[in-house]
Amino acid sequence: MSLLFFQRVLANPLRVGYVVPSSPFLTRQTAGRLDFSRPRVIVELGPGEGCHTRQIVKRMTPESRLILFELDSKFVGHLKKQFGNDNRVTVLQADALHLPETLQKLGYPRCDYIVSGLPFFLIDKDLKSRILARIAEAMDAETRLITYQVTTQLCDEDHLFELAGHEYCPLNIPPINVLTFRRSQTLTIAKV
Repeated sequence: MSLLFFQRVLANPLRVGYVVPSSPFLTRQTAGRLDFSRPRVIVELGPGEGCHTRQIVKRMTPESRLILFELDSKFVGHLKKQFGNDNRVTVLQADALHLPETLQKLGYPRCDYIVSGLPFFLIDKDLKSRILARIAEAMDAETRLITYQVTTQLCDEDHLFELAGHEYCPLNIPPINVLTFRRSQTLTIAKV
């Protein structure tokens, strides 16, 4: 565990959501869910110190783009140092609630993947509902949401998402679910 991660957990444990960074087993398993057979636009919500980001960047094609949404200014600075020389990566101090319009401002009408470790089990119910609605709004029929969660409670969000895949990673602290969702075919997007 890095000193930065430990400091950020102490400063805001509910926002970070996990007591240790993701294991290499989890980061490889999560990144392995993305298909890089062609250039992709990927969004990562809450990359923290960049464990998953590093695995994704290793696999990206030169034409792929990765947009990082991070609220914590210390993590943002750390991510900019790590990926500042990679023109495929954009680091934003931005909230997931602004995902659809931020993608539009960056010139991306859609993205292929949204990767998120946001700790939805800890987030206030109303805020969680708003974030999930904004994620669904940013998706089209081909977009996949890949999230790693302690619980499978997001499977209950069937008005927004349909489960497209579920794996379990026991080699992580805590052991964790890797869930892949597509946007519900019956979803009618209402602006939040």
